[in-house]
Amino acid sequence: MGNIDKNIIQLKEFNSLDLQRVQREIIQLTTTKTDELLEKYIRHTSSHNGRYINSDLMKMVFEVYAESQENRSKYNLAVTNSAACLTSEFYQRTIRDSGFKRCIYVAGPYGAGKSFFAQSLFLTELIPEDTIVYEGSITAPAFGEKVELAIKNNIEPEIIILNPTLELSLNNIRQRAIETGRDVIKSEVVEKYADMYSNIEKLFTYLNSSFPELQTRPYPISFQIYNKSSNVPEDLNVSYDIQDLQHGTRQSISERYDSIVKQLNIGFVEKEDERTLL
Repeated sequence: MGNIDKNIIQLKEFNSLDLQRVQREIIQLTTTKTDELLEKYIRHTSSHNGRYINSDLMKMVFEVYAESQENRSKYNLAVTNSAACLTSEFYQRTIRDSGFKRCIYVAGPYGAGKSFFAQSLFLTELIPEDTIVYEGSITAPAFGEKVELAIKNNIEPEIIILNPTLELSLNNIRQRAIETGRDVIKSEVVEKYADMYSNIEKLFTYLNSSFPELQTRPYPISFQIYNKSSNVPEDLNVSYDIQDLQHGTRQSISERYDSIVKQLNIGFVEKEDERTLL
Protein backbone atom coordinates (compact mmCIF):
# COMPACT_ATOMS: atom_id res chain seq x y z
CA MET A 1 0.00 0.00 0.00
CA GLY A 2 3.02 2.28 0.16
CA ASN A 3 5.82 3.32 2.46
CA ILE A 4 5.78 5.76 5.36
CA ASP A 5 7.29 9.15 4.58
CA LYS A 6 10.73 9.37 6.18
CA ASN A 7 10.12 13.00 7.17
CA ILE A 8 7.38 12.12 9.67
CA ILE A 9 9.67 10.04 11.90
CA GLN A 10 11.21 12.35 14.46
CA LEU A 11 14.88 11.81 15.23
CA LYS A 12 15.93 11.42 18.84
CA GLU A 13 19.27 12.80 19.97
CA PHE A 14 21.66 10.24 21.46
CA ASN A 15 25.17 10.53 22.81
CA SER A 16 25.75 6.90 21.89
CA LEU A 17 26.98 6.28 18.35
CA ASP A 18 25.49 2.78 18.52
CA LEU A 19 22.01 4.14 19.28
CA GLN A 20 22.38 6.71 16.50
CA ARG A 21 23.29 3.93 14.07
CA VAL A 22 20.39 1.68 15.08
CA GLN A 23 17.93 4.58 14.89
CA ARG A 24 19.07 5.41 11.33
CA GLU A 25 18.85 1.77 10.24
CA ILE A 26 15.40 1.29 11.75
CA ILE A 27 14.07 4.47 10.12
CA GLN A 28 15.46 3.32 6.77
CA LEU A 29 13.79 -0.07 7.20
CA THR A 30 10.49 1.45 8.31
CA THR A 31 10.29 3.83 5.35
CA THR A 32 11.31 1.32 2.66
CA LYS A 33 9.65 -1.89 3.96
CA THR A 34 6.44 -0.59 5.52
CA ASP A 35 4.12 -3.20 4.00
CA GLU A 36 6.46 -6.09 4.87
CA LEU A 37 6.81 -4.95 8.47
CA LEU A 38 3.05 -4.61 8.92
CA GLU A 39 2.50 -8.08 7.47
CA LYS A 40 5.06 -9.34 9.98
CA TYR A 41 3.12 -7.64 12.75
CA ILE A 42 -0.12 -9.35 11.70
CA ARG A 43 1.66 -12.72 11.84
CA HIS A 44 2.89 -12.07 15.40
CA THR A 45 0.86 -14.28 17.74
CA SER A 46 0.22 -11.52 20.27
CA SER A 47 -1.31 -9.23 17.63
CA HIS A 48 -4.21 -11.69 17.22
CA ASN A 49 -4.15 -11.40 13.44
CA GLY A 50 -3.73 -7.64 13.66
CA ARG A 51 -6.80 -7.07 15.83
CA TYR A 52 -4.64 -5.85 18.72
CA ILE A 53 -2.79 -2.65 17.86
CA ASN A 54 0.00 -1.55 20.19
CA SER A 55 3.20 0.41 19.67
CA ASP A 56 5.29 -1.61 22.13
CA LEU A 57 4.33 -4.84 20.39
CA MET A 58 5.10 -3.22 17.03
CA LYS A 59 8.74 -2.89 18.13
CA MET A 60 9.00 -6.66 17.88
CA VAL A 61 8.99 -6.46 14.06
CA PHE A 62 12.53 -5.05 14.29
CA GLU A 63 14.95 -7.97 14.55
CA VAL A 64 17.67 -6.03 16.34
CA TYR A 65 15.16 -5.14 19.08
CA ALA A 66 13.43 -8.52 19.32
CA GLU A 67 16.67 -10.49 19.37
CA SER A 68 17.14 -10.44 23.15
CA GLN A 69 16.04 -8.83 26.39
CA GLU A 70 19.38 -7.05 26.48
CA ASN A 71 18.72 -5.49 23.08
CA ARG A 72 15.17 -4.52 24.03
CA SER A 73 16.55 -2.56 26.95
CA LYS A 74 19.45 -1.13 24.97
CA TYR A 75 17.62 -0.11 21.79
CA ASN A 76 14.15 0.73 23.10
CA LEU A 77 14.49 4.48 22.62
CA ALA A 78 16.16 4.05 19.23
CA VAL A 79 13.16 2.19 17.77
CA THR A 80 10.34 3.97 19.62
CA ASN A 81 9.49 6.66 17.07
CA SER A 82 9.62 4.31 14.09
CA ALA A 83 7.36 1.85 15.92
CA ALA A 84 4.92 4.64 16.77
CA CYS A 85 4.69 5.72 13.12
CA LEU A 86 4.21 2.13 11.97
CA THR A 87 1.48 1.66 14.56
CA SER A 88 -0.31 4.82 13.44
CA GLU A 89 -0.11 3.70 9.82
CA PHE A 90 -1.44 0.26 10.69
CA TYR A 91 -4.27 1.73 12.75
CA GLN A 92 -5.35 4.01 9.88
CA ARG A 93 -5.28 1.18 7.36
CA THR A 94 -7.26 -1.07 9.69
CA ILE A 95 -9.89 1.55 10.42
CA ARG A 96 -10.36 2.52 6.77
CA ASP A 97 -10.19 -0.84 5.04
CA SER A 98 -11.02 -3.66 7.43
CA GLY A 99 -14.79 -3.65 7.83
CA PHE A 100 -14.62 -3.79 11.63
CA LYS A 101 -17.59 -2.35 13.52
CA ARG A 102 -16.11 -1.51 16.92
CA CYS A 103 -12.84 -0.33 18.45
CA ILE A 104 -12.00 -0.64 22.13
CA TYR A 105 -9.31 1.80 23.25
CA VAL A 106 -7.39 0.61 26.30
CA ALA A 107 -5.68 3.59 27.91
CA GLY A 108 -3.91 4.50 31.12
CA PRO A 109 -0.58 5.63 32.57
CA TYR A 110 2.66 3.65 32.55
CA GLY A 111 2.46 0.55 34.72
CA ALA A 112 -1.33 0.34 34.54
CA GLY A 113 -1.26 -3.18 33.09
CA LYS A 114 -2.76 -2.16 29.74
CA SER A 115 -1.04 -4.84 27.66
CA PHE A 116 -1.87 -7.61 30.11
CA PHE A 117 -5.48 -6.45 30.28
CA ALA A 118 -5.84 -6.21 26.49
CA GLN A 119 -4.31 -9.64 25.95
CA SER A 120 -6.60 -11.13 28.59
CA LEU A 121 -9.62 -9.84 26.67
CA PHE A 122 -8.53 -11.89 23.66
CA LEU A 123 -7.44 -14.96 25.61
CA THR A 124 -10.77 -15.15 27.43
CA GLU A 125 -12.54 -14.68 24.08
CA LEU A 126 -14.34 -11.52 25.20
CA ILE A 127 -13.53 -9.70 21.95
CA PRO A 128 -15.98 -10.35 19.10
CA GLU A 129 -14.57 -10.93 15.62
CA ASP A 130 -15.87 -7.55 14.43
CA THR A 131 -13.88 -5.67 17.10
CA ILE A 132 -10.31 -4.40 17.32
CA VAL A 133 -8.39 -3.25 20.39
CA TYR A 134 -6.07 -0.24 20.32
CA GLU A 135 -3.77 0.35 23.29
CA GLY A 136 -2.24 3.75 23.88
CA SER A 137 -2.16 7.00 25.83
CA ILE A 138 -4.89 9.65 25.81
CA THR A 139 -2.81 12.54 24.52
CA ALA A 140 -4.22 15.47 22.58
CA PRO A 141 -4.74 15.86 19.72
CA ALA A 142 -3.40 12.53 18.44
CA PHE A 143 -5.77 10.31 20.40
CA GLY A 144 -8.78 12.45 19.50
CA GLU A 145 -7.87 12.20 15.83
CA LYS A 146 -7.76 8.41 16.09
CA VAL A 147 -11.22 8.25 17.66
CA GLU A 148 -12.51 10.78 15.14
CA LEU A 149 -11.25 8.60 12.28
CA ALA A 150 -13.09 5.61 13.73
CA ILE A 151 -16.38 7.50 14.01
CA LYS A 152 -16.08 8.82 10.46
CA ASN A 153 -15.62 5.24 9.25
CA ASN A 154 -18.73 4.03 11.11
CA ILE A 155 -16.74 2.22 13.79
CA GLU A 156 -18.15 2.52 17.29
CA PRO A 157 -15.52 3.66 19.82
CA GLU A 158 -15.37 2.68 23.46
CA ILE A 159 -12.66 3.61 25.97
CA ILE A 160 -11.48 1.52 28.90
CA ILE A 161 -9.21 3.56 31.17
CA LEU A 162 -7.06 1.68 33.66
CA ASN A 163 -6.51 3.90 36.68
CA PRO A 164 -3.94 2.41 39.09
CA THR A 165 -2.59 3.92 42.26
CA LEU A 166 0.81 5.50 41.77
CA GLU A 167 2.32 2.85 44.05
CA LEU A 168 0.98 0.06 41.86
CA SER A 169 2.12 1.85 38.72
CA LEU A 170 5.70 2.18 39.97
CA ASN A 171 5.84 -1.42 41.17
CA ASN A 172 4.66 -2.64 37.78
CA ILE A 173 7.15 -0.44 35.93
CA ARG A 174 9.98 -1.81 38.04
CA GLN A 175 8.89 -5.41 37.52
CA ARG A 176 8.56 -4.92 33.76
CA ALA A 177 12.04 -3.39 33.59
CA ILE A 178 13.45 -6.45 35.33
CA GLU A 179 11.57 -8.94 33.16
CA THR A 180 11.66 -7.32 29.73
CA GLY A 181 14.20 -4.51 29.81
CA ARG A 182 11.54 -1.88 29.09
CA ASP A 183 11.75 1.01 31.51
CA VAL A 184 10.38 4.55 31.73
CA ILE A 185 11.97 7.83 32.81
CA LYS A 186 10.50 9.66 35.78
CA SER A 187 9.31 12.73 33.85
CA GLU A 188 7.18 10.58 31.53
CA VAL A 189 5.66 8.62 34.41
CA VAL A 190 4.73 11.84 36.22
CA GLU A 191 3.34 13.52 33.11
CA LYS A 192 1.08 10.65 32.08
CA TYR A 193 -0.21 10.10 35.61
CA ALA A 194 -0.85 13.75 36.44
CA ASP A 195 -2.48 14.55 33.09
CA MET A 196 -5.05 11.75 32.95
CA TYR A 197 -7.99 13.97 33.85
CA SER A 198 -7.04 16.90 31.62
CA ASN A 199 -6.38 14.57 28.70
CA ILE A 200 -9.81 12.92 28.89
CA GLU A 201 -11.39 16.39 29.13
CA LYS A 202 -9.47 17.50 26.04
CA LEU A 203 -10.58 14.35 24.23
CA PHE A 204 -14.26 14.98 24.99
CA THR A 205 -13.93 18.64 23.98
CA TYR A 206 -12.26 17.63 20.72
CA LEU A 207 -14.96 15.10 19.86
CA ASN A 208 -17.81 17.48 20.75
CA SER A 209 -16.24 20.04 18.44
CA SER A 210 -15.81 17.53 15.61
CA PHE A 211 -19.25 15.98 16.05
CA PRO A 212 -21.80 18.53 17.38
CA GLU A 213 -24.49 15.83 17.45
CA LEU A 214 -22.58 14.15 20.30
CA GLN A 215 -23.11 17.17 22.56
CA THR A 216 -26.57 15.90 23.52
CA ARG A 217 -24.94 13.08 25.49
CA PRO A 218 -23.41 13.41 28.98
CA TYR A 219 -20.13 12.28 27.38
CA PRO A 220 -19.48 12.05 23.63
CA ILE A 221 -18.47 8.36 23.66
CA SER A 222 -18.87 5.44 26.05
CA PHE A 223 -16.13 4.77 28.56
CA GLN A 224 -15.36 2.83 31.70
CA ILE A 225 -12.73 3.54 34.33
CA TYR A 226 -11.16 0.59 36.11
CA ASN A 227 -9.71 1.84 39.39
CA LYS A 228 -7.08 -0.56 40.70
CA SER A 229 -4.84 -0.80 43.74
CA SER A 230 -3.53 -4.27 42.86
CA ASN A 231 -3.15 -6.53 39.83
CA VAL A 232 -5.83 -8.90 41.09
CA PRO A 233 -8.79 -8.70 38.64
CA GLU A 234 -11.32 -9.05 41.45
CA ASP A 235 -9.99 -5.84 43.00
CA LEU A 236 -11.00 -3.72 40.00
CA ASN A 237 -13.51 -1.01 40.84
CA VAL A 238 -15.50 0.02 37.77
CA SER A 239 -16.43 3.69 37.62
CA TYR A 240 -18.03 6.13 35.19
CA ASP A 241 -16.87 9.29 36.95
CA ILE A 242 -13.95 11.08 35.27
CA GLN A 243 -13.21 12.82 38.57
CA ASP A 244 -11.54 9.54 39.57
CA LEU A 245 -8.76 10.51 37.17
CA GLN A 246 -7.87 13.62 39.20
CA HIS A 247 -4.49 12.80 40.75
CA GLY A 248 -2.99 16.22 41.41
CA THR A 249 -0.44 18.46 39.73
CA ARG A 250 2.76 17.29 38.12
CA GLN A 251 4.65 18.80 41.04
CA SER A 252 2.62 16.92 43.64
CA ILE A 253 2.88 13.68 41.65
CA SER A 254 6.63 14.18 41.34
CA GLU A 255 6.93 14.52 45.12
CA ARG A 256 4.79 11.43 45.68
CA TYR A 257 6.91 9.57 43.13
CA ASP A 258 10.09 10.34 45.06
CA SER A 259 8.47 9.36 48.36
CA ILE A 260 7.23 6.03 47.00
CA VAL A 261 10.59 5.27 45.40
CA LYS A 262 12.25 5.88 48.76
CA GLN A 263 9.73 3.72 50.64
CA LEU A 264 10.02 0.87 48.15
CA ASN A 265 13.81 1.14 48.14
CA ILE A 266 13.83 1.30 44.35
CA GLY A 267 17.23 2.15 42.93
CA PHE A 268 18.00 4.38 39.98
CA VAL A 269 20.17 3.77 36.94
CA GLU A 270 21.42 6.32 34.45
CA LYS A 271 20.31 5.86 30.86
CA GLU A 272 20.77 8.47 28.15
CA ASP A 273 21.01 11.19 30.81
CA GLU A 274 17.64 10.26 32.34
CA ARG A 275 16.85 8.46 35.60
CA THR A 276 14.79 5.32 35.24
CA LEU A 277 13.37 2.86 37.73
CA LEU A 278 15.18 -0.36 38.44
